Amino acid sequence: MKNSSYEIHKKTIALMIASGCVLSPYVDAKPMTLEQRVELLEKQLTLTQQKLQVYEEKEAKESRVAETASNSVESGKIAVAKPDAKPNLQSSALAPNVFAEKNEPTLSAESLKKISQYVQDDAGFKYSGYLRSGWASTTNGGPKSWAAGSLGRFGNEYDGWYDLTFRKRAWREGNKSISAIAQLEGDLFLAQSDETYDKGYSGGGMGKMNKLYVETKGFIPFAPDAIFWIGKNTLPQHEIQMLDWKTNKTLTGAGIGLENWKQPVGSLSMALTRYDVDNYRIACKEGPTSCTDTTQVNVNIAEVRYKDIPVVNDTKLELGAKYAVPNKTDTQEKLENSDQYYRVKSSWTALAALSNPIGKGFNEFSVQVANNSIASQFMNISDANPEFGYNSAYYGLHSGGIGWRLVNQGEVYLTPSVIMAHALVYGSGHDLYSTYTGAHTDFESFRAVVRPGYIWNVLNQSAIELGFFDQKNTLDSENYNESGYKITLAHTLKVDASMLNSRPEIRFYTTYLKALRNELDGVTFNDDKNYQLSFGIQAELFF
Repeated sequence: MKNSSYEIHKKTIALMIASGCVLSPYVDAKPMTLEQRVELLEKQLTLTQQKLQVYEEKEAKESRVAETASNSVESGKIAVAKPDAKPNLQSSALAPNVFAEKNEPTLSAESLKKISQYVQDDAGFKYSGYLRSGWASTTNGGPKSWAAGSLGRFGNEYDGWYDLTFRKRAWREGNKSISAIAQLEGDLFLAQSDETYDKGYSGGGMGKMNKLYVETKGFIPFAPDAIFWIGKNTLPQHEIQMLDWKTNKTLTGAGIGLENWKQPVGSLSMALTRYDVDNYRIACKEGPTSCTDTTQVNVNIAEVRYKDIPVVNDTKLELGAKYAVPNKTDTQEKLENSDQYYRVKSSWTALAALSNPIGKGFNEFSVQVANNSIASQFMNISDANPEFGYNSAYYGLHSGGIGWRLVNQGEVYLTPSVIMAHALVYGSGHDLYSTYTGAHTDFESFRAVVRPGYIWNVLNQSAIELGFFDQKNTLDSENYNESGYKITLAHTLKVDASMLNSRPEIRFYTTYLKALRNELDGVTFNDDKNYQLSFGIQAELFF
């Protein structure tokens, strides 16, 4: 009878748990917010745990009484144990301390975390973002960023940037789901109180919709675990974080993509995207920043990635290729053939990247080759992304030249207290178009940034970043050189030891920039000086 009674109690409690979350008088009264649902769930869970504890204590006491009676019988003594009266769960003795709803529920951190994750998953809504902002000045006027894509961005960027990503699941059944994703991004120059977004470092981003797409899972029969998306989106990018550009990047208007299609070895991703460009009239000698005489040419880009290919030990290989094809109207063909507008030509790029962990750090080595307009981007002193155009602009005479580059980046713990991050790039090209030296340009460039740091503790680091670059453009046997160096001293407040993979981070820094030669962009700092000493504080975080 005892065990049977306890089983009945457990079943009763199980029913209470099931009914407590759905039969509460508050549920039918009016619609509840997520916060109210969580609060009600916590109260019901606490109440059920407390009732269960009362029954368990009662059962344990009855077991001890029965054991005492059994021992008494065996020893020849007769003992009669009267069972305890059933507890009054609503008694005044219990109510104030155990079951009063006015008491705050006490749940473990792990339980609260599970409840939070459940509520997020149940609602199907998540948001995340990135934010960078700060203050800076110099010994001689306002600061100027220069060659961040060659000398490094640490202590060498003075704008603010943000992006906000919103994800909402629209439907789910079994392993199938459909979600909507939107991402906003933008920047400010952070120089004036009333500045608008069109004064931003990259031309402004107020309301710029960087991503807007529908993501599905489980709908492709041959790839049930892969993600299939439709809309404004791209395949994942590979960032050279210290230089603020990517070896894999595709700008897009909209498209379709399939990501992480599992193969016997590795996984496959592919996308077909639209990226129309504004083609400029050849008479626009001012360049794409001033001329408005353009025609919009339709361009489609096919891209494929094959990643997580095991090589040796923990080293993995990724292969990628991209091909951009213009789709011109008859009128546009005639305008190009009559040399009124630049000829928009197909362009391709290929990439091979090896990555491997080094203790708590990592190293990544990649080789990239391209032709025509994508290869021309390799010459950019900053923003050297492998893009078909530049911010939707197509400009210049591209004659089929080839460019290539070697990129190595990573971070390594030299000792438990000393860490060093680095980015090294060597590039070269032949018969390419340069915005500085024009068509049929050859180039050779070298960029090196190293940042050793001392780890005082998990929250504090001190670091020095050294950057140097040298680039030579050659046209008609005449050389044009650009070179410079940067020294940044900084102390950072952090939440982990990693330089490249831990955020939030707050940096107190001072930076010395020096232009050794400026035959390409003609850079000068305030009062026509060839150097700048700046100081400031910057915060960067993901959330």
